[in-house]
Amino acid sequence: MVATTKNASIANIGGNIDTINKRVSGKNWKVQKNATVRNQQSKKLRKNWEQRTLERNRLDSAKKLERELKASKQAEKDRKREITLERKKIKEEKERMEALAAKMSAKRLERLKRREARKKARI
Repeated sequence: MVATTKNASIANIGGNIDTINKRVSGKNWKVQKNATVRNQQSKKLRKNWEQRTLERNRLDSAKKLERELKASKQAEKDRKREITLERKKIKEEKERMEALAAKMSAKRLERLKRREARKKARI
């Protein structure tokens, strides 16, 4: 009897060890999952409502300031971009007008030459 209880206890221990090391559904690459452990925070880590509201307000004000700084930086960037675009448009318009003026003066010279040629032909 004593021997059988020894063997039974060894068998039980072996069975427990076997189930601990055993993988999920006999697949060696799958690890058995455990339930997550959720503990309450210790008193040192807990904060009361006033502390949390102060912290939240501080973070909100910091974020608001950051957003304002980003907005002002973006506005400055947009303003500079608008100025450069305006300058580019003015320059293109000026070049277009110069080209048009040169073309018109060339046409005018051509017309004058033709007139002179007709006058010479009449004489």
